[in-house]
Amino acid sequence: MENNLDQALEVDVLAAALSLDRRDSGDILELLARKLQGSLPQNTQIKRKLLGLGAIESITLCFDDYHYQISRERYGSIVARTIQVIRGISIKTTEISTEAWSLAVAQALARMAANNAQFNDALSKFIRG
Repeated sequence: MENNLDQALEVDVLAAALSLDRRDSGDILELLARKLQGSLPQNTQIKRKLLGLGAIESITLCFDDYHYQISRERYGSIVARTIQVIRGISIKTTEISTEAWSLAVAQALARMAANNAQFNDALSKFIRG
């Protein structure tokens, strides 16, 4: 019971850490990219404008069969997607709300952490900053 409570709390903390405010989307994407790259570099892909030196275009978290992408579209709007991947091929892309994206990423991170001690350490680093 306590383990389930800990996992539920962890998901809530992760979702809060991943939540995005549309007014500050540029700063939030930069912060999110820095935190994810620092704690989960093997799972994080960051695409920038202007030969990799400009503003962030997209952040993609890659976990087994699902990838979670958040990107800045024209005029600064933020679009979140889940991408189902089988054997390295994207077979289905679904646009979702940023809130649903945050929760889906938090749940995926919690699942990975429950099965992998090294990933759990990386997740703790992400939460603590």
